[in-house]
Amino acid sequence: MSIYAKGFGFKFGVGKAKKIAIAGIAVLFVVFALYSLAPLLSQTPLEARFEQNPWLQSEKDSILLFVKVSNTTGSDVQNAMLEVRPKSEALIVFPQTASVDETLAPGDSRLLAFNIRKASPSS
Repeated sequence: MSIYAKGFGFKFGVGKAKKIAIAGIAVLFVVFALYSLAPLLSQTPLEARFEQNPWLQSEKDSILLFVKVSNTTGSDVQNAMLEVRPKSEALIVFPQTASVDETLAPGDSRLLAFNIRKASPSS
């Protein structure tokens, strides 16, 4: 079965309509996927997020950074999920440092907490 538009010389079959419909759905799916991923692709680096954090009102304020380590090589974290919480939620407060004296094994998965203080401008 086909539709023929007189005067235009264009034959449009049902098989071609199915292909166009499938291509249109695929395009919509790709557009939706890109729209969903846009916030993830535009995230600022961790340091910039610290500067924009509303909890850091002064240099004395500090926050807790929870790091869920999912894959490590020695002490280099390859993939980590970061969650920033206010200092008032702290159950354990580590010294004012952004590092911990502990070697992480490859594939280690644990929750580490750091009490991170906003760095003061160097004079």
